[in-house]
Amino acid sequence: MTIALPTAFRPSAFTLWQHTNQRTFASPFGGSEQTLDMLQDRWMVSLSLPPRLFGDAAQIEAFLNAMRGQTQVCYLHHFSRPEPRGTMRGASTCQVTPVGSDQVMVYCPAGETLLAGDMVGIQGLLLQVREDAVADGSGHLIAKLVNRTRKFIPEGSVVTWDRPTAPFRMLTPVGVQFVPGYAEGVSLDFAEAVDL
Repeated sequence: MTIALPTAFRPSAFTLWQHTNQRTFASPFGGSEQTLDMLQDRWMVSLSLPPRLFGDAAQIEAFLNAMRGQTQVCYLHHFSRPEPRGTMRGASTCQVTPVGSDQVMVYCPAGETLLAGDMVGIQGLLLQVREDAVADGSGHLIAKLVNRTRKFIPEGSVVTWDRPTAPFRMLTPVGVQFVPGYAEGVSLDFAEAVDL
C-alpha cells in the first residue's frame, strides 16, 4: 500500500545517495582485487523534519504510524532539486533501453540540456544524470547515468522531469515527541523499494 506524503512534509535537511550492490574479491596470494557489479543498486534517503506546531505535527505523526515500519511505501523525490538544473522541460520520451544500461537516449527539442546531478524518472526508475548533456539538432539527448537501469525500458516511455519519484520504505521506527507548545523535529531514513 502507498502512503501519501502529508502537506506538512517539508524536510529541513535532505541527503540522497546510492547503495551499490557489489562483491569484491581479493586474491590470497598477490592481493589483487576483482569487483563485480551485481546491479540492483538502490537509492537511500536521510532527511530531517523541523520542529512544528501541533497541527502539522499531528499530520507527521499519522504519516509515520501509517507507514507501519517497512510494511508500506511512500514516493519520494530529490527535495533539494525537484526540477532539473538543465533546460529540459515539456513532454519527452526515450529510446528502448535494456536492463543494466548506464545511459538512456531522450527525445526532446534540439538544444535542451540535462546537467550532472539532474534527476529524471522513467518507468518507475529514479535516475540521476552523470554528466552534462545537450540534445543534438535531431532532438536526441544521450544522458549518461550514475545508476544502471534495473528493468527494460520500452520505446516511447515518458521521461518525468518534474519531481520524479520512486517508492521508498521507511527504515527508522520513530515517533513525534510533543512538548509544551510544539513538537520536536524528526530524523528519518528510507531505502528505495526495488521489488515494486
